[in-house]
Amino acid sequence: MRATAEAFVMSFDGRWSTEAAMAHRAPECEHTMLPSSLGNPKRSNAEWAAHFKQIEAVGIDAKMTIDDYIAVPSERRAVCRSSMSATTPVGPYSNEYVWFLTFDESGQKIASITEFLDSKAAGDIVSKLVEAGVL
Repeated sequence: MRATAEAFVMSFDGRWSTEAAMAHRAPECEHTMLPSSLGNPKRSNAEWAAHFKQIEAVGIDAKMTIDDYIAVPSERRAVCRSSMSATTPVGPYSNEYVWFLTFDESGQKIASITEFLDSKAAGDIVSKLVEAGVL
């Protein structure tokens, strides 16, 4: 589980790629972004991939760091806390994340992702990208 969790979180290191971010998901995986004030619905793999393709096209180059990890193997659940700094077309961006992950029976694929992020930082960068006509 740890290797899968780390590989998933680190798929956001470097140039963002939808394919890399999808590689560790089970076919039935659902992705929820919190806080709910962001207005993001729970997304299936197909829905999340379509959403992320728009963000990937912006050309974000990121440095992701895993700051903490804890797991309950008997429940196939893990939590990672990570931080990221990035270069975007509208300037620097940084954010912090907590990833609540539930794994399939094999422990090799992620069946559920709940991502909690700094909504102010996310909102600020999205506004800048929209204003610049990049997103």
